[in-house]
Amino acid sequence: MGARKLIFFTLGQVGMMMLARFFFQWILDFAAAPGGGSNEALFPAATVGAVLLGFRIFDGVTDPVAGLLGDRWVRNGRPRQQLLWTAFLIPSVGLALTFAPTHAMPELTRWLFLLAGMFVFFVGYTFYAIPYWSLVDDYAGDDPEARTRLSNLLGAGLLIATGLGFVGSPILVELLGYRDAGLVFAVTAIPLMTLPYFAAPDDTDASSAADDADADAGAGGDAGADADAPPRPPSPATPTGLEPLKLALTDARFLAVIVLFGGSQMSLTIMTAAAPFIAVDLLGGSSGDVALLLGPLLATALPLMLFTPALSRRWGWRRAVVAATAALAVIYGGTGILGGTLLVSPLVTAALLFACGGPMIAVLLGLEGEAITECARQRSPGVVSMYFGVYNFVVKALNGVAIFVAGYLAQQARGAWGVDAIRAMSATAGAALLVGFAAYLLAQRAIPAAPRSASTPAP
Repeated sequence: MGARKLIFFTLGQVGMMMLARFFFQWILDFAAAPGGGSNEALFPAATVGAVLLGFRIFDGVTDPVAGLLGDRWVRNGRPRQQLLWTAFLIPSVGLALTFAPTHAMPELTRWLFLLAGMFVFFVGYTFYAIPYWSLVDDYAGDDPEARTRLSNLLGAGLLIATGLGFVGSPILVELLGYRDAGLVFAVTAIPLMTLPYFAAPDDTDASSAADDADADAGAGGDAGADADAPPRPPSPATPTGLEPLKLALTDARFLAVIVLFGGSQMSLTIMTAAAPFIAVDLLGGSSGDVALLLGPLLATALPLMLFTPALSRRWGWRRAVVAATAALAVIYGGTGILGGTLLVSPLVTAALLFACGGPMIAVLLGLEGEAITECARQRSPGVVSMYFGVYNFVVKALNGVAIFVAGYLAQQARGAWGVDAIRAMSATAGAALLVGFAAYLLAQRAIPAAPRSASTPAP
């Protein structure tokens, strides 16, 4: 894959994730926004958080379905990237509907727009994301370095989208309001989400995932694999029916990956929702000051993305992710100082704290796709979409819990608790990392020990 195709592949993640980042960054602030000539909120933030929890669980249930359909599509000899054309418009429509309610609307009409928008957004997100992320395996084939590179580009795309969300969206929200700012993001994302279709490598005809499945059946695929993982045994015939779901749910290594990344995803969701409240309520700034918090984080995270593949090759993705999780939990443990001054001013202190977390976030985001894909390839050919589907089912449910907690704390922040509720948001983000890390250590006990040999290094 040349530079142009790698850029096309990355921009699909930018388009999809800029929608997600706008949604999660502003949905609670949008719900709590006063208007209509009074201080009445558009929606109760805690209620919106509870609704989001329900939608995330529903949305998560659709992920294994999307994975099953994607793998079946490939087994029938059709390239997986064709599925992108069925869903690339839907998330943008959902985002526009979600942020359409105004105080001038009757309450019932507001809720109808909000609920319809969330339904369309999450369903479209699922049926685009699962096939798209699975292209990491399709486009890389049996080249582990290409797989690491594509996984890292997904992380880079997410960080770029986060920059657009955290740095660009506050400016747009202040200038245009939530609805029109959301429309700008929605329209911009549409062409970007078509580009991964055109990123298929010409030299290997990677657009034919059926050929990849046949190659996987006899491939060792061990080069560049995590040092903790045993060599992948010869693969049986590609599973059909519900067998891919059973394989994913009984894969101890994969379940350990889920709980490890689940904690980091929850923490990122909570901090995304907390950023406007930290900037406005805790630091006494404006919505535009969110850019001053997240800009330093991106400034430290994006450059490290260049070195993430090298970290994976040297340490293995598992060791790199475990170390990054532990370090980020320590940094979030220092968020109790938010609002205080260690250097120059409270805003500079907060920006420095966010910047310290950037390198660890780069590792977690950059190696996530590689981790899921390697687990699937070690288990059986032709199940990568199901693994992404199951992973997203669990992570979305956890993120639903995260946004519910953030919604409750957001309501308390502008109520009885005040700024203590905002500090509790960042403390909860750190706790999510620690819980995920502890659950990973427990899950490790269920993983069979790798056979020692001269060619298999000790963990």
